[in-house]
Amino acid sequence: MTQTLLIPIDIRLMQALTRLLMAGLVSMGVGVVGWWGYQHPAWSVKEMVLVGDVAHQSVPAIRSQLAGRLQGSFMSLDVVNMQSLLQEMPWVRQAVVQRVFPNRLRITISEHEPRAWWGEVGAQRLVNSYGELFEASADEAVAKTDEWAVLDGPVERSRDIYAMYVSLVPLMAPLGQQIEFVRLTQQGSWDMALSGGAAIAMGNGDLREVLSRVQAFVASLPQLRARYPQNMRSVDLRYGNGYAIRLDGVTTGGNGK
Repeated sequence: MTQTLLIPIDIRLMQALTRLLMAGLVSMGVGVVGWWGYQHPAWSVKEMVLVGDVAHQSVPAIRSQLAGRLQGSFMSLDVVNMQSLLQEMPWVRQAVVQRVFPNRLRITISEHEPRAWWGEVGAQRLVNSYGELFEASADEAVAKTDEWAVLDGPVERSRDIYAMYVSLVPLMAPLGQQIEFVRLTQQGSWDMALSGGAAIAMGNGDLREVLSRVQAFVASLPQLRARYPQNMRSVDLRYGNGYAIRLDGVTTGGNGK
């Protein structure tokens, strides 16, 4: 006959508690060792590699930007915060930071590509190839700044204003003059100025409506110039079925056809 030896409940509770405490101590030990290894100097960042078509930034400049603003080892470094800090640097549009085992950071930077002034020539604010505004010192510009147009209007409409400018460039090419200025007023009216000195009021409307009026005006110019070869001083396209034009010494109207 087999007899079962019953262990008192207080002893069983003591054994369970002992096992629980041992498991906790083991877990804590593993955690401490893991954290020690996580922060160990062996995991410190040894090298930064800069990637991208970069003209205005360098590794020393990046180190200077990050000095005292980031903490942690290669493993614990907050790369998202680091990317945000890098995007505060002049000319930097986007930054991506990647860990490269065992102790290197790969930094890919996309810089703003300036396309126009914002507000006035020589301003500290420029327009990039996406129609976004960014701050930069004018004397650092790498493009031929004498060929840039000036764009202006509500800041939140910078993309629309840049899109209008880009669309107007080929339309105005037959005139042989560069666009010097495109502005959207607070009232929603579009204005343009050409290198020859002519000011063109293009009126209200979306991109399609404004371009349609400008295209009709440009198409009528050969016939108008055959009769009036004088230089244009101003053009008003805000009429429903035509436009008004002022020439040197002459004021007349055209039907836009």
